[in-house]
Amino acid sequence: MLQTSTFQVYNASAGSGKTFTLVKQYLKVLLTSSDLFMFQKVLAITFTNKAAGEMKERVLFYLEEFAEGSESDLFKNILSETNLDSTIIQERSKKILEAILKNYSAFSITTIDSFTHKIIKSFAFDLGLSLNFEVEMDAISLLNEAVDVLISKIGTDQKLTNLLIEYSLDKIDDDKSWDISKDLNDFAKVLLNEDDVKHFRRLADKKLDDFFELKNKIQKSNKGIEKEYKVFGNEVLSFIETSGVQLSDFAYTGEYPKHFEKLTKLRFLKFDDLKFDARLNTVIEDGKNLFAGKASAASKDTIEGISEQLRLYYYQSKDLYNLTYSSYLLNKITLKSIIPLAVLNNVNSELNNIKEDNNIRLNAEFNQLISDNIKNEPAPFIYERIGQRFQHYFIDEMQDTSVLQWQNLIPLIENALAQENSNLLLVGDGKQAIYRWRGGKAEQFIDLGSNEVNPFNVHKEIKNLETNYRSYSEIINFNNTFFSHTANFLHNESYKNLFLQGNGQLENAKKGGFVSLSFLEKEEEKEDEKVKYPKKVLEKINQLKEDFYLNEICVLTRTKKDGIAVADYLSENGVSIISSETLLLKNNSKINFIIDFLYSIQNTNDEEKRFEVLYFLHEHLQLKVPKHEFFKKHVKSTNAFIFENLKSYGISFNFSVFQQVPFYEKIEEIIRGFKLVNSSNAYVQFFLDVVLEQQRKATDIGDFLEFWELKKDKLSIVASENANAVQVMTIHKSKGLEFPVVIFPCDVNIYKQINPKIWFDDLPKEYHFKELLIDYKEDLSLISKRGLEIYNQQREELELDNFNLLYVSLTRAVEQLHVITEKKISAKGIVNLNHYSGVFINYLKEQNLWQEDRLEYNFGNIERVKKKDAAESLAEIHQKFISTPWQEHNIVLLASASKLWNTAQGKAIDFGNLFHEMLSKIITKNDVNSVTIQYHQKGFINNIQLKLIKEMMCLVVNHPKLAVYFSDKVTVFNEREIVDFDNQVVIPDRLVFNHLNEVTVIDYKTGIPSSEHHQQLLKYERVLKSMDFKVGKKLLIYINAEVDVVEV
Repeated sequence: MLQTSTFQVYNASAGSGKTFTLVKQYLKVLLTSSDLFMFQKVLAITFTNKAAGEMKERVLFYLEEFAEGSESDLFKNILSETNLDSTIIQERSKKILEAILKNYSAFSITTIDSFTHKIIKSFAFDLGLSLNFEVEMDAISLLNEAVDVLISKIGTDQKLTNLLIEYSLDKIDDDKSWDISKDLNDFAKVLLNEDDVKHFRRLADKKLDDFFELKNKIQKSNKGIEKEYKVFGNEVLSFIETSGVQLSDFAYTGEYPKHFEKLTKLRFLKFDDLKFDARLNTVIEDGKNLFAGKASAASKDTIEGISEQLRLYYYQSKDLYNLTYSSYLLNKITLKSIIPLAVLNNVNSELNNIKEDNNIRLNAEFNQLISDNIKNEPAPFIYERIGQRFQHYFIDEMQDTSVLQWQNLIPLIENALAQENSNLLLVGDGKQAIYRWRGGKAEQFIDLGSNEVNPFNVHKEIKNLETNYRSYSEIINFNNTFFSHTANFLHNESYKNLFLQGNGQLENAKKGGFVSLSFLEKEEEKEDEKVKYPKKVLEKINQLKEDFYLNEICVLTRTKKDGIAVADYLSENGVSIISSETLLLKNNSKINFIIDFLYSIQNTNDEEKRFEVLYFLHEHLQLKVPKHEFFKKHVKSTNAFIFENLKSYGISFNFSVFQQVPFYEKIEEIIRGFKLVNSSNAYVQFFLDVVLEQQRKATDIGDFLEFWELKKDKLSIVASENANAVQVMTIHKSKGLEFPVVIFPCDVNIYKQINPKIWFDDLPKEYHFKELLIDYKEDLSLISKRGLEIYNQQREELELDNFNLLYVSLTRAVEQLHVITEKKISAKGIVNLNHYSGVFINYLKEQNLWQEDRLEYNFGNIERVKKKDAAESLAEIHQKFISTPWQEHNIVLLASASKLWNTAQGKAIDFGNLFHEMLSKIITKNDVNSVTIQYHQKGFINNIQLKLIKEMMCLVVNHPKLAVYFSDKVTVFNEREIVDFDNQVVIPDRLVFNHLNEVTVIDYKTGIPSSEHHQQLLKYERVLKSMDFKVGKKLLIYINAEVDVVEV
């Protein structure tokens, strides 16, 4: 019997078993269908590759378990929730598992980015993308390149030069460096944000003149307003002066004249310095005395006599304010933003040029591409293109799915739900939405998780996963009461309800646990203040390490910078730690030595790098000679002298060998020669992997060092999960993870942002811009209703995002949670509620627990509940690092099977293939030298072959009959695939187009001439003519002992 489609939304708070629920529902779909290949019609989308891998693993694990007849909790759940019996589940599980393993590519549990990429690939032709376009994951490097290109135009493009000079001067005015390259690289990252891309598109047609014109216009406008205020202010002050009274004769220490003094200094005022709703306004409107009580009788009479005029002046100033001040503020903010925005627009233009020139697309662009070009296509057509039709959709971490991603999925899901027996299941938690900067908005899931929004014509069922299976009872109860309390600090009603309704989690069977709140007082000494958080973390770890292994403890920090400070302090005090910083290759001394060594080889005059090399060697070799003597002897010496002298210390580095071998072997020569490693070293091994990857791209020392500077902040080793070390990570990286013990040292300012920007669209017509990217500041609230709306909205979003970060932090703990924060409370007992610390203090006050002289608050029993298991490392340690030249092993590298037989025919085939490949890299005769050297460096040819092949290549490119075809006056296509009229692919060796668009076909041959070769060229001619190309000459080039050219 056919069933109606279902739409379910699961509100899944932290630790509530959402992955278990997803897997259960996924398996129910598979097991209740008689179609063994139903898995091909199910799309499960997760947020990360790790989550996708975990879900796949669980599905396969349970299918295998069910097939073997094991009756786990999940098996019993499925049994009770379906009409299936255990025999059918067992039989179907076995068959489905076999079907999945045989058709694994159709097992669609994937990330949203992977699915998006699949759609883009399927629609590449429709989007105008070449079928072999590349996806650039490292958008930052591409952005840095665009910035470099822009800066390189200084001096050649006058308008652009003026723009960048102005931008540089603005930086100086803000007490920042005039060197704009680093600032621009950071600032330009906004171009990669999904939410900002659409706005920059609207600016694409704007020229530099448009920005300068707007700047001049609003500068002129503001100068006029300032002048008007100043003239009016001076007029009133002059009137007061000629009336014969002093400023001090006015009430409230001259409040009235001070008001008009402010008008004369409009440019230097803060946005709210001018007020018309404060005390002076009350005095004027209520007709109270304007004079001070201590003023003389004569002064009082004078002020009373002119009071009507004074009040009139005040109302005139109010009218002037209401008429012009909002425009003045908007102009002022815009003036600050117009030059940076013009620069950004030009960086964006350069970025687009680079992408087009290099046939590259950024992963971040795909969602917008789909939204613009694909999502409105009929769903069946999209399914047909991607080769799969999905009937069931499961979306995990829905709160992190961006608005664009969700809008792009809606047409496909809507089409599926219109059919019988289809499913949509969304799982998420608005309280764990911490990726707004990536386009993920909590509001989207909050709406979907309520009865308000339903984009589909199918009844929506909302379910809550109420039990926390992760944490012990004390942690669950603390978080329930604390986060219900934080709802009071959220001004948006839907956000408030999210925290009120979402923090009533039920306990599981794990009773006990421990929570501590520690408050730190301000240190008198500046240095002590800097390390007070790391110091307290160390104290906690020392208390915990008797009951917990170090790898059971995780320190969570708000920022990477905070994490580095904690990690450094712990390391200095002998605590083993794992953090993103410690895992970076660039922070390993041996890797730094290799890099410094390469620099000193590349530039023999770089004494700084040579000094770094010598410093490392003195430490590494444990030399007894004093450092200063060692440095003095070598720092000014040649490399040859240093290498020779180092032999006396047991160093066997061979510089002549180093110069001759390919790049990977150069690095191995450094490692062996300087005895960098004796046992296995993860950093060196990972570094060699990076080197090998780069050698495949034909790198040399200069290329590699350039690559290193771009990538060194990201290249890191993967740490073993079994290493007994404290983990230090940011809150964002901890998402989805759990730890027996969490230490959270932090005091975030809830409303603080670093250089926040917003797109403002309530602009005057005379701006000739529909929207501008301007600074987000409180001034906005005085510009217009729209400004106030944007200001309040962003402030509310800030509240939610920062409380969500706090929620994610405090819900990672399984057994113990230790919060370390500031004692931020005034002498009068006023709590700063703009910080986490103030919220914690306020919570304790609400619970009647706060005591002024108490810094530590505990909930539960500190003794470990779960028994400490014996440590067992699953990591396999390789004691020996193997690195010997392959030549020493008497190995012969065989390029093809023919070499095994040592036949004349085999040699001809090998030579022909290699020569063909090398010729395919040559466009003009100038490429011969670089191509042959490249193949030599890669080890494909030896010194003798290098000379021989180079000579043969020169004979070809300089041949009287061929020279014109290797000049820079023709257009060349080497080894391009062409599909002929029989759907067969032909690949001519070289097609040469002249200025008349006439094509010459060239084919290279080795060995004995044959009539088949002629037929091959005639076929190429037929194919090209069918494509309406005019074919001129058809040339066979026989390359043997001599070069022979045959025209067909």
